[in-house]
Amino acid sequence: MKNKPFANHMGFTLIELLVVIAIIAILIGLLLPAIQKVREAANRAKCTNSLKQLALGCMNFESTHREFPRGNAPTGTFPNGGNTSWMFQALNYTEQNPLYTQIVASGSLANAVTQRILPRGMPLSRCPSDTWELHDGRLFGYIASTGPQCNNPPTACSNPFQKNCNGAQGTGATVPATLNPLTHPGYPASMSWGNTADATLMRGMFCRGGAVITMSHVKDGTSNTFLIGETLPEFCEFQRWNSVTGLDPGWAGGNSVAQGQTIQPLNWKIDTVPVGTNPPGWNCANCTPVFNPSRDPARCLWNWSVTWGFKSNHSGGANFAFADGRVQFINESIDMRVYQYLGAREDGEPVAIP
Repeated sequence: MKNKPFANHMGFTLIELLVVIAIIAILIGLLLPAIQKVREAANRAKCTNSLKQLALGCMNFESTHREFPRGNAPTGTFPNGGNTSWMFQALNYTEQNPLYTQIVASGSLANAVTQRILPRGMPLSRCPSDTWELHDGRLFGYIASTGPQCNNPPTACSNPFQKNCNGAQGTGATVPATLNPLTHPGYPASMSWGNTADATLMRGMFCRGGAVITMSHVKDGTSNTFLIGETLPEFCEFQRWNSVTGLDPGWAGGNSVAQGQTIQPLNWKIDTVPVGTNPPGWNCANCTPVFNPSRDPARCLWNWSVTWGFKSNHSGGANFAFADGRVQFINESIDMRVYQYLGAREDGEPVAIP
């Protein structure tokens, strides 16, 4: 009887398997950054397009009404007389007439019907790079530029960035006269958080006080003046309030999306700090817990005015729409003086954007 030939069962040895796994891991490690760059490039392109549409909406509004949308405008549209935001006013000029009609038909900016409409209605409300899970449709990822805007008088919670604006503001710090707008016209600043209806007291394109800004006010030229920029609602106090206040009008109301300051450095974010403690540089002992500690980092709600700066999740800067409708990425390392000039519409200073 002949013996059957021995059957060879070929297979991977442990070493060979580990080598294959290592090669796959290396390939993934090499490809992942490239994939992330492609994804971020796509997100930035979508973000740029949204800003472009918003800017064109404001420009079309200006062409019709001979003024830009107001940051906080009184309206007779609603029985309760609620003020509306620049975004609400521009809805009809950004191909969002159905949304405008629905909100108006609800009879109020702050009712149960509006709260159902806002989260699902506005397609331009968010940059794709903003992945904050609590960002619903009542929030807005783009804010109008108030330019250099200061607190006056100083608040209980001092703002160390006031030194970029008009000298000592509760911090005890002073700045050289060359940086003080009271003595240096090229470094202007609006006072009282922009709560004024007088355009001559405002430096940016919008304000909370509802000042009327026309094309004639933009003496620096529309190509040298910020109109709208990016923000991150999780780092913007008014936006955070809007995400939890029961019937808050969110971006449609006039008290949430017209506070884009250039006083804070670009992409400056609120870091996580222990609740009840004083952040460095602030004199604020009454910090309160965040609205949703179970889902949101334990950030302290500081002086609300310091959270109004422009910011994004894009690496190295943020997108801005200028008053001429173009959109440009601004590097976060931009010189602070140039940054202020871009925020102010009539400082008379030439600007070279790096």
